[in-house]
Amino acid sequence: MELSVFFSLVAYACATTFSPGPNNVLLLSSTGQYGFKKCLPLMRGIWTGLITVMLICGFCCAFLGSLIPTIEKYARFVGAAYILWLGYKTLTRPAASADSSKEADVPLRFVNGFLLQFLNVKILMLGIAAYCSFVLPYGTAVPATLVFAATMAACAATGNLIWATAGSLLLPVYSRHYRIFNVVMALLLFWCVYKILFV
Repeated sequence: MELSVFFSLVAYACATTFSPGPNNVLLLSSTGQYGFKKCLPLMRGIWTGLITVMLICGFCCAFLGSLIPTIEKYARFVGAAYILWLGYKTLTRPAASADSSKEADVPLRFVNGFLLQFLNVKILMLGIAAYCSFVLPYGTAVPATLVFAATMAACAATGNLIWATAGSLLLPVYSRHYRIFNVVMALLLFWCVYKILFV
Protein backbone atom coordinates (compact mmCIF):
# COMPACT_ATOMS: atom_id res chain seq x y z
CA MET A 1 0.00 0.00 0.00
CA GLU A 2 1.44 3.36 -1.04
CA LEU A 3 2.03 5.94 1.69
CA SER A 4 -0.35 8.48 0.11
CA VAL A 5 -3.11 5.86 -0.03
CA PHE A 6 -2.42 4.89 3.58
CA PHE A 7 -2.72 8.51 4.76
CA SER A 8 -5.97 8.88 2.82
CA LEU A 9 -7.26 5.73 4.53
CA VAL A 10 -6.29 7.13 7.95
CA ALA A 11 -8.08 10.43 7.22
CA TYR A 12 -11.19 8.53 6.09
CA ALA A 13 -11.09 6.22 9.11
CA CYS A 14 -10.74 9.11 11.59
CA ALA A 15 -13.49 11.15 9.96
CA THR A 16 -15.94 8.26 9.98
CA THR A 17 -15.13 6.58 13.31
CA PHE A 18 -14.69 9.67 15.51
CA SER A 19 -18.26 10.81 14.79
CA PRO A 20 -21.21 9.85 17.01
CA GLY A 21 -22.32 6.33 16.28
CA PRO A 22 -23.54 3.33 18.28
CA ASN A 23 -20.07 2.47 19.65
CA ASN A 24 -19.11 5.99 20.71
CA VAL A 25 -22.51 6.88 22.16
CA LEU A 26 -22.66 3.59 24.06
CA LEU A 27 -19.19 4.15 25.53
CA LEU A 28 -19.96 7.75 26.47
CA SER A 29 -23.11 6.59 28.22
CA SER A 30 -21.55 3.56 29.94
CA THR A 31 -18.43 5.27 31.24
CA GLY A 32 -20.61 8.19 32.32
CA GLN A 33 -22.42 5.85 34.67
CA TYR A 34 -19.84 3.23 35.64
CA GLY A 35 -16.49 4.92 35.09
CA PHE A 36 -13.72 4.09 32.63
CA LYS A 37 -12.22 1.04 34.36
CA LYS A 38 -15.49 -0.89 34.71
CA CYS A 39 -16.17 -0.43 30.99
CA LEU A 40 -12.85 -1.87 29.79
CA PRO A 41 -14.39 -5.29 29.00
CA LEU A 42 -17.05 -3.56 26.86
CA MET A 43 -14.33 -1.56 25.06
CA ARG A 44 -12.26 -4.69 24.45
CA GLY A 45 -15.36 -6.38 23.02
CA ILE A 46 -15.97 -3.44 20.69
CA TRP A 47 -12.35 -3.46 19.51
CA THR A 48 -12.20 -7.23 19.04
CA GLY A 49 -15.48 -7.21 17.14
CA LEU A 50 -14.37 -4.24 15.05
CA ILE A 51 -11.09 -5.74 13.89
CA THR A 52 -12.91 -9.02 13.18
CA VAL A 53 -15.48 -7.22 11.03
CA MET A 54 -12.75 -5.26 9.22
CA LEU A 55 -10.87 -8.50 8.47
CA ILE A 56 -14.07 -10.09 7.18
CA CYS A 57 -14.73 -7.02 5.02
CA GLY A 58 -11.19 -7.15 3.68
CA PHE A 59 -10.90 -10.85 2.95
CA CYS A 60 -14.48 -11.30 1.72
CA CYS A 61 -15.11 -7.96 0.04
CA ALA A 62 -15.73 -9.26 -3.47
CA PHE A 63 -18.15 -11.92 -2.18
CA LEU A 64 -19.91 -9.53 0.23
CA GLY A 65 -20.14 -6.92 -2.51
CA SER A 66 -22.32 -9.22 -4.57
CA LEU A 67 -24.48 -10.05 -1.54
CA ILE A 68 -24.92 -6.52 -0.15
CA PRO A 69 -28.21 -5.80 -1.97
CA THR A 70 -29.60 -9.05 -0.53
CA ILE A 71 -28.31 -8.90 3.06
CA GLU A 72 -28.37 -5.15 3.64
CA LYS A 73 -32.14 -4.92 4.14
CA TYR A 74 -32.06 -7.70 6.76
CA ALA A 75 -28.85 -6.52 8.45
CA ARG A 76 -30.33 -3.05 8.72
CA PHE A 77 -33.35 -4.23 10.71
CA VAL A 78 -31.40 -6.61 12.94
CA GLY A 79 -28.82 -3.92 13.70
CA ALA A 80 -31.50 -1.30 14.29
CA ALA A 81 -33.36 -3.64 16.67
CA TYR A 82 -30.21 -4.26 18.74
CA ILE A 83 -29.40 -0.55 18.94
CA LEU A 84 -33.03 0.15 19.92
CA TRP A 85 -32.60 -2.36 22.76
CA LEU A 86 -29.39 -0.56 23.85
CA GLY A 87 -31.28 2.75 23.74
CA TYR A 88 -34.10 1.29 25.84
CA LYS A 89 -31.61 -0.07 28.41
CA THR A 90 -29.94 3.36 28.54
CA LEU A 91 -33.27 5.17 28.94
CA THR A 92 -34.46 2.92 31.78
CA ARG A 93 -31.12 2.67 33.60
CA PRO A 94 -31.22 3.85 37.24
CA ALA A 95 -28.72 6.24 38.80
CA ALA A 96 -25.27 4.90 39.59
CA SER A 97 -25.39 3.13 42.93
CA ALA A 98 -23.27 4.29 45.82
CA ASP A 99 -22.46 0.61 46.37
CA SER A 100 -20.49 -0.04 43.18
CA SER A 101 -19.79 -3.62 44.20
CA LYS A 102 -23.42 -4.67 43.65
CA GLU A 103 -23.63 -7.53 41.16
CA ALA A 104 -26.69 -6.00 39.48
CA ASP A 105 -24.91 -2.69 38.93
CA VAL A 106 -22.55 -3.69 36.12
CA PRO A 107 -21.99 -2.24 32.66
CA LEU A 108 -22.45 -4.16 29.43
CA ARG A 109 -19.88 -6.90 28.93
CA PHE A 110 -17.31 -7.95 26.34
CA VAL A 111 -19.86 -10.03 24.42
CA ASN A 112 -22.22 -7.04 24.08
CA GLY A 113 -19.51 -4.89 22.53
CA PHE A 114 -18.35 -7.72 20.27
CA LEU A 115 -21.83 -8.57 18.98
CA LEU A 116 -22.68 -4.91 18.41
CA GLN A 117 -20.05 -4.78 15.64
CA PHE A 118 -21.79 -7.52 13.65
CA LEU A 119 -25.14 -5.75 14.00
CA ASN A 120 -23.72 -2.27 13.36
CA VAL A 121 -24.53 -1.65 9.69
CA LYS A 122 -22.55 1.61 9.78
CA ILE A 123 -19.31 -0.24 10.58
CA LEU A 124 -19.96 -2.91 7.95
CA MET A 125 -20.68 -0.34 5.24
CA LEU A 126 -17.69 1.83 6.24
CA GLY A 127 -15.41 -1.20 6.09
CA ILE A 128 -16.62 -2.29 2.66
CA ALA A 129 -16.48 1.26 1.29
CA ALA A 130 -12.97 1.83 2.68
CA TYR A 131 -11.66 -1.50 1.39
CA CYS A 132 -13.12 -0.96 -2.07
CA SER A 133 -11.73 2.60 -2.20
CA PHE A 134 -8.29 2.26 -0.62
CA VAL A 135 -7.19 -1.38 -1.04
CA LEU A 136 -9.04 -3.14 -3.87
CA PRO A 137 -7.83 -0.81 -6.67
CA TYR A 138 -4.21 -1.62 -5.73
CA GLY A 139 -4.58 -5.40 -5.41
CA THR A 140 -5.79 -7.74 -2.71
CA ALA A 141 -2.51 -8.81 -1.09
CA VAL A 142 -2.84 -10.17 2.43
CA PRO A 143 -0.45 -7.57 3.97
CA ALA A 144 -2.52 -4.71 2.51
CA THR A 145 -5.70 -6.25 3.93
CA LEU A 146 -4.08 -6.61 7.36
CA VAL A 147 -2.87 -2.98 7.25
CA PHE A 148 -6.40 -1.92 6.28
CA ALA A 149 -8.04 -3.81 9.17
CA ALA A 150 -5.45 -2.61 11.71
CA THR A 151 -5.75 1.01 10.53
CA MET A 152 -9.55 1.06 10.68
CA ALA A 153 -9.55 -0.61 14.11
CA ALA A 154 -6.83 1.68 15.52
CA CYS A 155 -8.61 4.84 14.38
CA ALA A 156 -11.93 3.60 15.74
CA ALA A 157 -10.31 2.60 19.04
CA THR A 158 -8.82 6.09 19.37
CA GLY A 159 -12.24 7.64 18.81
CA ASN A 160 -13.76 5.20 21.31
CA LEU A 161 -11.16 6.17 23.93
CA ILE A 162 -11.94 9.86 23.46
CA TRP A 163 -15.68 9.30 23.90
CA ALA A 164 -15.16 6.89 26.83
CA THR A 165 -12.82 9.35 28.58
CA ALA A 166 -15.38 12.13 28.14
CA GLY A 167 -18.01 9.87 29.70
CA SER A 168 -15.84 9.00 32.70
CA LEU A 169 -15.07 12.68 33.31
CA LEU A 170 -18.81 13.30 33.42
CA LEU A 171 -19.37 10.66 36.14
CA PRO A 172 -19.90 13.19 39.01
CA VAL A 173 -22.29 15.19 36.84
CA TYR A 174 -24.08 12.00 35.81
CA SER A 175 -24.84 10.99 39.39
CA ARG A 176 -26.70 14.29 39.89
CA HIS A 177 -28.44 14.51 36.52
CA TYR A 178 -28.68 10.88 35.40
CA ARG A 179 -32.26 11.10 34.07
CA ILE A 180 -31.42 13.91 31.62
CA PHE A 181 -28.18 12.20 30.62
CA ASN A 182 -29.93 8.86 30.01
CA VAL A 183 -32.62 10.52 27.88
CA VAL A 184 -30.03 12.36 25.77
CA MET A 185 -27.89 9.23 25.26
CA ALA A 186 -30.97 7.12 24.44
CA LEU A 187 -32.12 9.74 21.93
CA LEU A 188 -28.68 9.65 20.29
CA LEU A 189 -28.92 5.87 19.99
CA PHE A 190 -32.45 6.21 18.56
CA TRP A 191 -31.02 8.77 16.11
CA CYS A 192 -28.46 6.13 15.04
CA VAL A 193 -31.38 3.77 14.37
CA TYR A 194 -33.07 6.44 12.25
CA LYS A 195 -29.86 6.93 10.26
CA ILE A 196 -29.56 3.17 9.70
CA LEU A 197 -33.15 2.68 8.59
CA PHE A 198 -34.01 5.87 6.72
CA VAL A 199 -30.84 7.55 5.44
